[in-house]
Amino acid sequence: MTTVALVTGANTGIGFKAVRGLLQKGMIVYLAARDATKGEAATAELASEGDVRFVRIDTTDVETFQPALDRIEAEQGKLDVLVNNAGAAFPGNVLDIDPDVLRLCLETNLHGPVRLTQMALPLLRKSNSARIVMVSSGAGRFEFFEGGGGSKGVLSGLPPYGYGLSKAGLNVATALFAGALKDEGIRVNACNPGYVNSLVSRFKGTRTPAQGAEILIDLATTDSEATGKFFDYDGSELAW
Repeated sequence: MTTVALVTGANTGIGFKAVRGLLQKGMIVYLAARDATKGEAATAELASEGDVRFVRIDTTDVETFQPALDRIEAEQGKLDVLVNNAGAAFPGNVLDIDPDVLRLCLETNLHGPVRLTQMALPLLRKSNSARIVMVSSGAGRFEFFEGGGGSKGVLSGLPPYGYGLSKAGLNVATALFAGALKDEGIRVNACNPGYVNSLVSRFKGTRTPAQGAEILIDLATTDSEATGKFFDYDGSELAW
């Protein structure tokens, strides 16, 4: 039976390359994006590479979740892989971040993906080998912020507060989902795709989107029983 995947934030960058990689593995892939025009264009670009279908999901708008999931259920009857890739970086350090910006960051990067995961569980439970991949960041690790974060060489000056907070929260959610779903055989892991040259890094990253997508594809397709883990872009395990 064909494996069915849903990848959010997939019209560009890491998500787009992840969709391409999963199509090459023979999956049916639902490419989710906030902007319908961009999402449909990305889907058309990949159409010759496999069975790819666009669904609109905006992680800040929970009203977009159920229609997408209903379509997957109607067309496939199950969901095998959920890749929570959608995310964004927002300005503002811990000294000066605007409260509204912080709320938007948390909705985009944490609360939306968590709620989508909750709502997708009925479909994931219909899979014989369900996997959930949370796309986190090295900036979500406490070790990154020792000495102020910027000293790690990835960022200059004070690091953006909202992004680090949201990714640290996503790591917490990963561990808790994994524990809650372990007995059901649903594997939940987080990954750090590295400092990728994409919109999130303001195109300052040193790794290509294709390189960043490799760990997403690996976690979406592996036969490993590992769950509740945080993996670096090279497949090595990271401490939270």
